[in-house]
Amino acid sequence: MLLYITRKNAPSIGGMQRFNQKLITHLGAEREFRLISWGRSQAFLPLFLVYAFFKTIFLRLTGKIDMIYLSDGLMSPMGLVLKKLLSIPVAVNIHGRDIAFAFPGYLTIVPAALRRMDRVICVSRQLKDICLGYGVPEEILRVIPNGVNAADFTWTGESPPLERVGIDRAGRTVLITVGRLVPKKGVDRFVEKILPAIVEKNPRVLYLVAGDGPLRESIESTVREKGLEENIKLMGNVPMDDGRLKALYCGSDIFVMPNVDVPGDIEGFGIVAIEGGAAGLAVVASRLQGIQEAVTPGENGILLEWDDNQAFVDTIFDLIEDPEKRKAIGEKARRYVIENYSWEKIAGMYSKVFAELRSDS
Repeated sequence: MLLYITRKNAPSIGGMQRFNQKLITHLGAEREFRLISWGRSQAFLPLFLVYAFFKTIFLRLTGKIDMIYLSDGLMSPMGLVLKKLLSIPVAVNIHGRDIAFAFPGYLTIVPAALRRMDRVICVSRQLKDICLGYGVPEEILRVIPNGVNAADFTWTGESPPLERVGIDRAGRTVLITVGRLVPKKGVDRFVEKILPAIVEKNPRVLYLVAGDGPLRESIESTVREKGLEENIKLMGNVPMDDGRLKALYCGSDIFVMPNVDVPGDIEGFGIVAIEGGAAGLAVVASRLQGIQEAVTPGENGILLEWDDNQAFVDTIFDLIEDPEKRKAIGEKARRYVIENYSWEKIAGMYSKVFAELRSDS
């Protein structure tokens, strides 16, 4: 039986947490597995890893597991020790930052462990290329993108979705970004350099930001400085499971992913762009890193050079002024995402990799 180990799961909030929640749910329809997970502050990660290590040994010695799946690369050194100690095949997932941490020794230790895994699953081809650059053998690498559930982004409530989160849109065009308030997400740049120019053209624009992080105070300061208090709402962390994140997606008009290039912190795929498409939104995103694999121009969104502020202003304003155009783009995006990124399809791809592990061992 497979043992699934993740250090990021509910009730904590984030892209990797949503990934694990969905994969756990849909993988259960494909095969039986045991789960060891942590859903609280990463400050306690060392304690969780110690627990997971000894729990895994117990499960192996009692004959309850015959393979291990680690949900991100940070745990690969532990996986290598378990593989050697227990003579058990190990697969590990790479999402982006877990192969780019700018921490002393990290990019020596983790790639060395990845090279000795039985399978390394990357959520984008770009991450596969990075792994190849670190010497990970191509024969153990697999690429499986992130997935979505269309039902998670389909509004079935009787009242308008934004009422669910206490927002009266009052006929305004609503932009939304979902993600942590960290440098690579580019929300600070968007609020300072792009949103003011859009608001100048159309003062009734409303920009919603679902997410929290270390840049929040700086962004709030910029909002006050630019006089954007009526045009932006920082929603903080918004969980998926109580319907509020769905309401934000479904009540918006344009999804914006304004990422910037930050050395040591890459965007491995860009699942939120897929989610925006699943909600039927016109997606405008930076042509950067793994986002280029999540967004296919002409199919489920528009890609712009990440540092071209004027292109973001012009493109978003054009969509604001042309509701029929953005609606058509959003409808096409939803069809494309459902066809290519359903969790049933993605979970089946993972199950195939785990079947490979069993046949190889």
